[in-house]
Amino acid sequence: MNYSYEEYLEYINETYIEYKEDEKMSNKEAITRTFNEYDMLMEESETDKAIISITIAEILVSHSKIFNTFKNYMIETLSGLNFKLIEQEPELTQEQYIDLLARKKQVLKQLETKLSDYYPRVCWYYEELTNKVNKFFDHINKVDLNKNEIVFKVLQRFERDCKNTLSEKFIVYTTLTENLLKINCTQIEGIETVKQELQLFSMETIHGEQLVEEEKRKLESRIDKVLFQLNEVK
Repeated sequence: MNYSYEEYLEYINETYIEYKEDEKMSNKEAITRTFNEYDMLMEESETDKAIISITIAEILVSHSKIFNTFKNYMIETLSGLNFKLIEQEPELTQEQYIDLLARKKQVLKQLETKLSDYYPRVCWYYEELTNKVNKFFDHINKVDLNKNEIVFKVLQRFERDCKNTLSEKFIVYTTLTENLLKINCTQIEGIETVKQELQLFSMETIHGEQLVEEEKRKLESRIDKVLFQLNEVK
C-alpha cells in the first residue's frame, strides 16, 4: 500500500477538509475532488481500493444528499469488494481487517438509505448553504469592517455559487438580508441591489432546480418576510 491503514484515513479526511476550508468548496465539490485525488490509488490493490472507497463513503453519508450517479457507483464499489482477497494480501493486521469489514457493512447500509441528488449543476444544498452564509456573516461582523462593505464582502465570497443556480443565489441573498436585519443594518451600500434581486423571486424561477417542495416553500416564506421587513424600515 502507498499509505498505512491509519494514514489513509487521516490523509483522505484532511484533503476533504482542505478543499472545504482553503478552496471554499461545498461538501459535494470537496468530496468529488478528494475522490479524484485518490481514485488512481484504488488500483494498487484490493486493500487500497477498500480503504479509500470506505473512507470516501463515510464522508459521503455525512451529507444531506448524494449525487445519484456517485451514490450508485460507491454502492457498486463497496458491494464488489473482495474481502477474501484482502485477507490474503499482507497489508492489514487482523484487527485492521476486522475493523475495515465492519466499517464497510455499516457505511453500505447508511449509503443505501441516503437521499439522492439528481442535479449535477448543484454545489450547495439548502441547509448547508444557509449555514455557510450565516457562519461567514458572523465572522466578518466580528472583525473591524466598515458596515458599507458587508454586502460586497458576502457577495464576493459567494459570487461563484450565486452563478451556479438561481436557487443558490436566492439562498445567499436571503440569508444575507436576514443577518443584516438582525443587526439593524439596512441603510448600507448594496442593500437596494439585494432587495431588487429578491423581488425577482417566484416559485417559477426555481422550477426544475434542486430544492424539494418544502425547501421551496421555506425559501419563499423567508423572502417574503425579509422584503416585508425592508419595506417597513423605509
